[in-house]
Amino acid sequence: MEMKRILAVSVILLFIGVTIAPTINFQVVKASTDDDLAEVTTQACGIKGYKDTTVKLTKEQYQNLEQYLVEFRARLNQTSTREEAIPIFKEAVVELDKYGLLPRGMSVERAQKLVNKEYKIFQDKNLLNKLCNKDKRMSTGNSNVLCYLTGQTGNTGVIPFRLRLIMLPFAWFFSLLLEYFSGHPIIYKMCEILENFILAIFAFSPIGFNEWITFGYLSSWPYGDFYPANGWIYTSGRYGVESWNQSFYGNLGFPVLCFGAIDFTGLSLYLPKYERFYLGTALYVEINNY
Repeated sequence: MEMKRILAVSVILLFIGVTIAPTINFQVVKASTDDDLAEVTTQACGIKGYKDTTVKLTKEQYQNLEQYLVEFRARLNQTSTREEAIPIFKEAVVELDKYGLLPRGMSVERAQKLVNKEYKIFQDKNLLNKLCNKDKRMSTGNSNVLCYLTGQTGNTGVIPFRLRLIMLPFAWFFSLLLEYFSGHPIIYKMCEILENFILAIFAFSPIGFNEWITFGYLSSWPYGDFYPANGWIYTSGRYGVESWNQSFYGNLGFPVLCFGAIDFTGLSLYLPKYERFYLGTALYVEINNY
């Protein structure tokens, strides 16, 4: 027991510097509200050369934007294929442009191409198709592959490549410690270790070079309170339409990192009340209800 306590204290000290990074991601959000104005910041993900855009909307403008997002979600809920989602995504870009909510210097046409990225290089590989069709874990309703992704959620972070370089090595090591002291059967431990190892490979490979999205977070490491993401998520990909509502969390690296979407390309909007609206595509999404 004494050895375990010493190890726990050592791990806490080791992770003090690392824990600051994900926390900042949720707290320093360029979105605020007052009685008259709502500030919204748009970020381009998966592309370089475009700076963030911050716009102050009037109360009426923001209410109209909120109403549009409600209608946008309702239309998506009527779709059953990726092809049906394409024109809805393109129309959303046009709507955002009306409010000046595209990244600085980005045209409507360029933004539409960004949020409708196609993974042709992966779709043409027979091996990937076979793996996707046979992988039971991916077909249980908690994930999607090569998909369109959109949603409006709280407690959500967009993690760029450079930040992952700092976070993942420490988080992976900490996950291994959790598994070692968890008391789970050895087979379960091996599966978890393998998953984290694969996650690390993706993080440093060209496949996972673009932004990753986290859903939910720990208030402090290693034993803080867990706060799930809340809101709604819609995906349409190789496994059809998969969606999540209310409370959920990213299942990749849970509970340390809570990545839910790998290789996100598109637009990310910082909304008032610490919410994010994102519109684009992702290589892989895995979410669990909380």
